[in-house]
Amino acid sequence: MRVYLDNCCYNRLLDDRSYSQIYYERNSVMLILELTEQSAVQLIGSQMLMKEIQETSNLYKRSILQMIYSLCTEEISVDWPIIKRAEEIRHISNIKYKDSIHLACAESANADVLLTTDRKFMNNCHRIKTLTKVMNPNEWLMEVLY
Repeated sequence: MRVYLDNCCYNRLLDDRSYSQIYYERNSVMLILELTEQSAVQLIGSQMLMKEIQETSNLYKRSILQMIYSLCTEEISVDWPIIKRAEEIRHISNIKYKDSIHLACAESANADVLLTTDRKFMNNCHRIKTLTKVMNPNEWLMEVLY
């Protein structure tokens, strides 16, 4: 199973866990990373993800995110076809620029799923035809495990 986590999934591990939704999403991402370590899931990264991680101003947080990113077995380069697909996605939807690049990268990698905790991004993806399924980590785990 090829899985692409967007930046908000990486950051969910460091978010305030006092809200139940954040707590459950964090646990789901942790389980996905555990499945990655067991080689049950192949984690796909991208230059876009690495760029966003490098833009993290908090050095401690950045080092944690880089450590998590090191679990990726493949990194997708943001090249002209990905930029072109991202522009196409933006033209037909309300998806933000960086999110459209994440989706284009996931599609280019033939990822089975792009996981995100961003409801607005996910809902916008459901309104257009995508080559990669876009889901919340909680929902995806429920589907895969059960």
